[in-house]
Formats: sequence, structure tokens, C-alpha cells
Amino acid sequence: MINNRKLEKGEIVYDRLFLYLLKEKGIEIEKVNCIKPHVLTLESKTGRYVMKRYKEKERVIRTYNLLQEASKKSFTQSINFIPYPDGTLTFSYEGGYWALMNYREGRALNYYKRSERTEALSLLSSFHNSTKAINTYKLAPLLLEERWRKRLSYFEQNSAFLHRREREDILYDGAFLLDKVRETSLIHPSLQAINHGDVASHNFLKSADMVRLIDFDLVHYDSVFYDYLQLTRRFLHYTNASLIPLLLHNELLSWFREPRFLYALLYQDDLFKAWPKLLQKSNRNKIEKALFFNQERKRMLMPQIQFFLSQIR
Repeated sequence: MINNRKLEKGEIVYDRLFLYLLKEKGIEIEKVNCIKPHVLTLESKTGRYVMKRYKEKERVIRTYNLLQEASKKSFTQSINFIPYPDGTLTFSYEGGYWALMNYREGRALNYYKRSERTEALSLLSSFHNSTKAINTYKLAPLLLEERWRKRLSYFEQNSAFLHRREREDILYDGAFLLDKVRETSLIHPSLQAINHGDVASHNFLKSADMVRLIDFDLVHYDSVFYDYLQLTRRFLHYTNASLIPLLLHNELLSWFREPRFLYALLYQDDLFKAWPKLLQKSNRNKIEKALFFNQERKRMLMPQIQFFLSQIR
């Protein structure tokens, strides 16, 4: 049965023309389900698929070629796009480009579990090693410090309503840590490779046979410092901001001996990144909650970071 209803405002409309054009490309749909405005699951006579919409056709082609190249270097734990039955890689509809993937059953990794944190680290390392060659795709570097500077500036310009002392403390810490990250070079050379860019637990799909890395929309070519930094920051949400459980992961030990990495861990980007949305919602309780969690994170992490820094010196 085909659900041919129009979706809520802001969601893609899959109408009869959409389904007809898909049929012309060789996929006869029996059922469509909207997961997100830009993501659909399809059931057809030939199997189950996921369709994802992109603004740029080039992004689909780049990701497809990147994962094809990585698979030649033994990285096969991903879900790449597949051509439509007519041989094309994208389906153009109402200004967007829809790419096709095989549907895979699975769930997100659970970062509470040591074993699943290990799986994430191992898979990420494998991806980096398969993409450490020349930057064939001319991917730009991340420029994380510049992104952080802009978010800090936005917070400064849009936080005058906060208690003066609280605001000054946040701004001082932000400026101090950002300067430290900028000024401090890595002690040991790091691998230059393609970074995944979004290592949230839901981008590691765990099924019965393997864990797959998915969603390569934010890839960039730079030091793998950035992927490990983001992953460690995410792990800390599941360890009550404690670094102790993370010392059990060999892949992270060398990073805990890098001052730049430690300063970056302490930087309060979670607050600055969320600030525009918090203001947009104008919910004072959510703002207070975000400020509280930021302060608690600092209280928990600061002594640990200071200890690690003292061991380096």
C-alpha cells in the first residue's frame, strides 16, 4: 500500500509524479515511509531501500567515489549509494537530488558500553587508515578554531541578559581555552586523513554481523585530531564527564598526552553551539538548564584536565 498523503509543513511531498518518475528509473514502489524531511525508506518488488535528498549532485558523487576508493583499501563497513536500475546515481526532483542506498537493519551504538565505544574507535581508525592517502577529492580542512571563534562571538553578542559574573566567567574561559588551542601545537605528528565529521552514536549502525559507519555528509581532510576530539567529547556525555573509563581505550591514550587535545576537551562548545537555538525557543528554563550543565561539566572536567596537563609538563 502506498501512502500518498502530503506531509507536514517543511517535509518533502511524495506525490504520484514522484512515484511515477521513480518507476521510470526502474523502482516500482509498494510502500513509502518518511523518516525525516530528506530521508525516505522504500519497499519495492526488488527490495528495501533508503533514499536521501541532497541540494548538490556533486556531494552524492563525491561520497560514492570516496567509499568506492576506501573499499579498495579494505574498508567495507559502510553503506554506500547504489545506482538506480537505469544506471544513474541520482534522481532529480523539485530542486533536490535523491540518492539510493540499500536498507540495513541495525541500531545506534551505545556509548555507555565500553565494548561499543571500542567498536566505534576501531571502525573510525580503520576508516582513517583507508583514506590517509592524497586528498584526491580536494576536501577542505575543518577550520574548527574559526568555527569556535564565531560561536563564541555570537554568544558574547547575545548573552547580555545573563547575570554579569556568570557571563564574564563563561566568556573568559572560552577566550582563554580558544587561545590555548590555537597556540598549542600537537607534540606528536598526527595522521592526515579524511575525517568523518559527525561521529554521533547513530552514525554507527550495529547489526548482527557488523558495525557500519554511515552518513558521510560532513567529511573533510585534516588531522584525525578532530574526529577523535569530537568522539571523546561525545563519550564524556555517557561517562558523567569522567575521563577514567576512557583510559581503558588504547586509541585515546596518546591523545590524553596532547595539551592541545586536553584544552579542546575543556572548551565549552556544547553551550556555544546550542545558544542560537536556545534563544530562538526563548525558553528560560532550557537556557538555565544548559548553563547549569555547562558549569557542571567544567566542575567535573577541570581537575582531570589539570592532572593530565601536570603529567605532561
